[in-house]
Amino acid sequence: MADSLRYTICFVCHKDQVLLLRRRFPPLAGLLNGVGGKLEPGEAPLACVLREVAEETGIALPEARFGGVVTWAGHTYEGKAGMYAYTAQLPPGTDPDKVAGETEEGALAWYPIAQALGGDLDVVSNIPGFLRPMLAGAAPAEYHLSYEGDRLLGQEILPLPG
Repeated sequence: MADSLRYTICFVCHKDQVLLLRRRFPPLAGLLNGVGGKLEPGEAPLACVLREVAEETGIALPEARFGGVVTWAGHTYEGKAGMYAYTAQLPPGTDPDKVAGETEEGALAWYPIAQALGGDLDVVSNIPGFLRPMLAGAAPAEYHLSYEGDRLLGQEILPLPG
């Protein structure tokens, strides 16, 4: 399954906050999401996520932690089978205030992690289900989501093939 994934996503954290993008374009326009994008031909997922974070935020991450893959079935934008998911810490010496603001993709801002995970913000519906274990340091896994149209029905956490 992972070989067919074409997208990456990253959640950059600083202290008790997470950097989220209020998406300007569909799918998920108007909702808060992590930063990421499409793999270039021959590009490794980690290289892609580091490139996308730099392009969209200006943050030069030295590393990112692989948290697993997020896959889905039954969603209205079915053509996208899933994404590689990462977490990262804001590098020392990077001013968090210079990261926030308007970008081509949408508005970047820092939000309390507890609110992003607790349903207090208009984050993409699937984020709390996979981001919570990733931030807690869980072993990488497949987070498989089931949808009916745009409505999230459930999530399974599956081991990644060894």
